[in-house]
Amino acid sequence: MTRTARSSFPRAIQRDRSQARNGLDPSIRKNGAGSHNWGSLSEEERLEDAALHDENVEHEDVPAAQDVVEDVEFKATPARSEDELKEARKLRKNAFHKKNVDLSAIARSSAAASTSPPSASAMDSRLAQGKNVSDVARIV
Repeated sequence: MTRTARSSFPRAIQRDRSQARNGLDPSIRKNGAGSHNWGSLSEEERLEDAALHDENVEHEDVPAAQDVVEDVEFKATPARSEDELKEARKLRKNAFHKKNVDLSAIARSSAAASTSPPSASAMDSRLAQGKNVSDVARIV
């Protein structure tokens, strides 16, 4: 503050200390709402009713009919033929091109994307390349 006549009065000094320097008036309240945007108790009932209404609307929606992707039957054993793996890879590659996705068919084809453990043909090719058995065992 500059050296003016006002600055020498104690009441003016006290008032200047208590005023916010950012220009906001601290006397403005949030109509009963607490600090930190908690909201007021008067709005709580309205918010609860809106939440219940939203929840009821969600449960009323009927799911859209999904495109049924042909179920590819896979054996439970880890050994799959190359044809089955190619078919599963094709299914996984093209699954998201449709509007409604059948997630269960994608899940059943997960063996095609799996690389652990490697197939026997991959193990044979590594052994043929001269890799150590311990290196192959570490991969598995």
